[in-house]
Amino acid sequence: MVVITKDEIVKRIRQKTGMSMEEIEAKINEIARANEISEHAAALLLAEELGIKTEEEEAPLMHLADLVPGMRGVNIVGRVLRKYPVREYKKKDGSLGRVAGLLIYDNTGKARVVLWDSEIAKYYNEIQVGSVVKIINADVRESLRGLPELHVSFRSRLILNPDDPRVSEIPPIEEVRSYNYTRKKIGELMGGEKFVEVRGTIAKLYRVIAYDACPQCRRKVDYDPATNVWICIEHGEVKPITATILDFGLDDSTGYIRVTLFGDDVVEILGVEPEEIGGKLKELIKTGMTTREAGRKLAEDEFYHVLGKEIVVRGNVVEDRFLGLILKASSWDDVDCKREIERVRRELLEEVE
Repeated sequence: MVVITKDEIVKRIRQKTGMSMEEIEAKINEIARANEISEHAAALLLAEELGIKTEEEEAPLMHLADLVPGMRGVNIVGRVLRKYPVREYKKKDGSLGRVAGLLIYDNTGKARVVLWDSEIAKYYNEIQVGSVVKIINADVRESLRGLPELHVSFRSRLILNPDDPRVSEIPPIEEVRSYNYTRKKIGELMGGEKFVEVRGTIAKLYRVIAYDACPQCRRKVDYDPATNVWICIEHGEVKPITATILDFGLDDSTGYIRVTLFGDDVVEILGVEPEEIGGKLKELIKTGMTTREAGRKLAEDEFYHVLGKEIVVRGNVVEDRFLGLILKASSWDDVDCKREIERVRRELLEEVE
């Protein structure tokens, strides 16, 4: 998609509305100040409000598996699998901005979507998990978490539940969430079970850790000061990412199990980016704590708000000789009441039959 210049936008506004140059510039300056954006961006917003076309052509249709960092003006459709909370960040001028993220998927793969400031106000509250979104004119950047990252800016458009041929190709969210997973009670779990799903309440926080990891396999990497490079035992020299792990206890009244959660799922449940977790751990270690002590204290002091949260967790059960059964989680979700009611209804019907 090609976006026209500010002068051309002003020309089109004058032709369609008959407004004077002074009136148009005054409105553009007002929008720019109110939204803390450039005059070009403000001119685009004004044209959008007036229903004036500013795009020469729409980008070609793509799938998520086609995305490569560095692409600009892409056009994709995906279903929302995760909706990350809005977080504040400090801008270069010292003011506070806002950023939020989505995890979307289609029939070819997954990608992260990043919304900034004014785009959060325009789209965030309307988007729900399970919604289909069409994103036009987004830029693709490299993500620290291995997935392509789509950035939605003032030049982009986001359309909810679009009329697009790719929508019919996207699997329903229930299929993606539950594929091959069997619901179990914690008291029934045994070591070695795979693809199980449990529902329970977070009853205890053990630790949260952050470490330098290989962007491909997520294994811990070692720094070689002699060559000033990071080395992964499988992939050689790499540029590390910050990976996170959260250990917590889950209770469902039939039993209790320790759960290990990784990566983006930790970011979602805690609402904090890996780099921030890593920074706080380093500060605690500087006070003389061991890594284990710092991880436990950070979990207890900073993230106690997740205690009592009821969730659904999916993964594999392993037996540790010291810790007993552990659920190595592959994903988690908030409890969906409608889905739980439907599950109970099916179980009752099966018993009757």
